Amino acid sequence: MGYAVTIGVYDGLHIGHQEILTKLNEIAKEKGLTTKVYSILYPMEYYSSTFEGLLVTPQERTVMLQEYVEEVEFLDLTEISYLMPEDFFQFLLENDTKAIVVGEDFRYGYKGSGNITTLENSSKKHGIDLYIVKDILCEDGVRISSSRIRQLISQGNTKKVKDLLGRYYKISGKVYRDMGLGRKLGYPTANIDRGHERLVVPKLGVYFSRVRIGDETFFGVTNIGRRPTVKEEAIVKYETYILDFDRDIYGRRIEVELIEYLRDEEKFSSLEELKKAISQDVRKSRELIEKWRKE
Repeated sequence: MGYAVTIGVYDGLHIGHQEILTKLNEIAKEKGLTTKVYSILYPMEYYSSTFEGLLVTPQERTVMLQEYVEEVEFLDLTEISYLMPEDFFQFLLENDTKAIVVGEDFRYGYKGSGNITTLENSSKKHGIDLYIVKDILCEDGVRISSSRIRQLISQGNTKKVKDLLGRYYKISGKVYRDMGLGRKLGYPTANIDRGHERLVVPKLGVYFSRVRIGDETFFGVTNIGRRPTVKEEAIVKYETYILDFDRDIYGRRIEVELIEYLRDEEKFSSLEELKKAISQDVRKSRELIEKWRKE
């Protein structure tokens, strides 16, 4: 039968990625091919100390991609980066590739020496159908990219992030037992362990959020930070006070969508001042629930 394939990191599966995958499915259906994504496990920037972090884990990426394609195969950049463009194309041929769909910024092979022109030449030579999907641009004319979205997340720009992802950015992981300060203050929080992948850290502060626990959805107030009022933590903590909720969910996996940035993280003079601030955050979030539901 053969494959219709696309190649790329596909971190976060933003609306530009979705456009390519939609085209991939159209071509595959038209030609009777199986859809497949060759996903680069980690982008080249991942190996730099300045990398801001992945948008999602490779495991989450797999689940997201499987909603669009029949097969997902990861390629390790450290193992294929030495391949010349013609060698990488030969790899595709040997794996029964009949059609290729990529974005117009696509690069491949040693030090990105392969581009759309070399890909077109190789495809014509070997009778492979090639389809180039035009970039989707932001309002300022800049191409939508995972790198751009990482920057927006680190700036707390939840609205723009949603526009480019096509959904709210979410953090997810298992709920673990921590020092229990939130409960002592009257606002028990679910502390989230995001795992050990190198993930992007949103702007530190307080967010109005939506929480998914299994098939149920709640609203909440999420704090991302180092708890400066209590003790400056070495690592960033993720904790959510779930509105109108009082259940034991330790050990359960939850997802928290960051809907709106409320305020910066602050160091308060006392726990009483911190409690007042949380109370204001909760009141503001309840007001936003009504506004959000009308939109």
